[in-house]
Amino acid sequence: MKTLTVKEKYSRHWPAIAIASAVLAALLWGAYMLTTNVLLESYLRFAAFCFFALSLLSFFKVKDGQIQIDMKVDDDGGLIMDYLVRNKQIGHDAFDLNKVESVEINKMPNRSLYNDFATGDRTIRFKRKDSDDWLYLTEVHGRVIPLDNKNAEKIYGFIRNHLTENQPG
Repeated sequence: MKTLTVKEKYSRHWPAIAIASAVLAALLWGAYMLTTNVLLESYLRFAAFCFFALSLLSFFKVKDGQIQIDMKVDDDGGLIMDYLVRNKQIGHDAFDLNKVESVEINKMPNRSLYNDFATGDRTIRFKRKDSDDWLYLTEVHGRVIPLDNKNAEKIYGFIRNHLTENQPG
């Protein structure tokens, strides 16, 4: 049984971003409470709200943690994928690689504003022999897991290796 372990693209700066944006939100809110200029009040209030929202989203990202993907290919060509966060399993997928026609590295699907800015994120797509639709390989709870180029290449090579080894002829 062949195995591969990769991790989601995850910045080590998320905790610092969460704390810094919370502090900035508090400081800007305090400045808003102290000012008497109406125009400045609105700018400070808006900026405080923006940094508050950023801090909440960043804290959620820190709370969610980095996803680890454990992949195993058994002797029959079954790909078993376990998704873990802090050594706790949050998802499980199984595919028959013998039914996969092709696999490719692709950019992330554009499902949020974040993907417009993070254009370097990659994912793996595959097409089954009995379908014309491309499906995302690393997807848990409807969320496509972003990968950096190095980990995307590892997964692509891992699956490609199995596909070329088991081709007839």
